[in-house]
Amino acid sequence: MLTLKNINAGYGKKKVLNDVSASFKADSITVVMGPNGAGKSTLLKVAFGLLKPYKGKILFEDKEISPSPQMFVKNGVFMVPQGQRVFKDMTVRENIELATHFWKSRADFETEFERVLTLFEELKPFLKLPAGNLSGGQQQMVALARGLINKPKMVLLDEPSIGLSPKLINDTFYKLKEIKDQTGTSFVIVEHNLKTLLPLTDFAYILKDGAVVYAGKSEGRVLEQMMSAVFK
Repeated sequence: MLTLKNINAGYGKKKVLNDVSASFKADSITVVMGPNGAGKSTLLKVAFGLLKPYKGKILFEDKEISPSPQMFVKNGVFMVPQGQRVFKDMTVRENIELATHFWKSRADFETEFERVLTLFEELKPFLKLPAGNLSGGQQQMVALARGLINKPKMVLLDEPSIGLSPKLINDTFYKLKEIKDQTGTSFVIVEHNLKTLLPLTDFAYILKDGAVVYAGKSEGRVLEQMMSAVFK
């Protein structure tokens, strides 16, 4: 669905990605892992059109594009950034509703709102409360619901585990797999080093010093050896 070819990118004169290629398929969960400073978040920003690469090609559904967040949102691709994930003074309902501001018709909003809440039953008692009153895990659910109300083809997640307890991390990742299995939505997840995530994924990339050092199935001895070498 989304392919990056020979991407070189960075910030000003600081080069971060060196000739990186990656492919994110439909109906799958792909994890991008690596130590701090490896270029994981930069790769996600390039993939979503938040950062223009120095050189390289980006293809969406087999067509070369000049990506932008607006173009991706219209075509069913959303990104949940790292860090601040919700508008804390807005209610949970308002946070989710915000993602539908570009809809031409809102006649089916309530139907879609109820559909997405079936994926996040935990949020129902808090719909009228400020999102900032919720726990970190619940705020993460709000951010995911905000993207999923649009029935996306793909969601890009930048380190969704930050600030979550081990149990909430586990619950969140199982929820993502459940959503993928139920809706066919693909996920690209950037994480530091979470072995617990690998059994739930279909494909893995490992970045080190701005380059891909592993691309393949998210299981097996080769992956384990590479992770041991990179995260030693």
